[in-house]
Amino acid sequence: MKFSENEMTVAVDAAARHLFLARQMPWRRRGALDRWEKMAPFAKYQLRATAGEMVLPTLTALPERPVESGRPAFTAAEVTEAAEGGARGLLNHRDPEAWEKLGARRRKAMLHLTSMVTRLALAAMPERTAPPAASGDQEPPTVPDTPEGLM
Repeated sequence: MKFSENEMTVAVDAAARHLFLARQMPWRRRGALDRWEKMAPFAKYQLRATAGEMVLPTLTALPERPVESGRPAFTAAEVTEAAEGGARGLLNHRDPEAWEKLGARRRKAMLHLTSMVTRLALAAMPERTAPPAASGDQEPPTVPDTPEGLM
């Protein structure tokens, strides 16, 4: 799927925040978003890089959907299939046979985590707005040939 740079940035940031919240002890989650805002930029970068490694390959592996406005909708099977492709690619990039070396339970847990974080990232993306309908009465704007025409 082709997402804009802004959509991808928002998705990775949301995934990083969710991963940060998941690492907090249950009794410390109340003030976790305040701690996220006060966190050092490099610490946020490290979490965003981790989330990006997990989410970006999965988002790009999703099937193309023509969406004029709103958010693209994907089935759980499509997200899981994309998550498997992304996780397999990430692991095999580091070690050519890492995916095959994983046990079935770890592979299943990794797929579950990757697809869950991807769904959270998709839900956090801003909604697309439809471009205004082009009216046949309006002429396209003219671009001047010289810089003097701009003033």
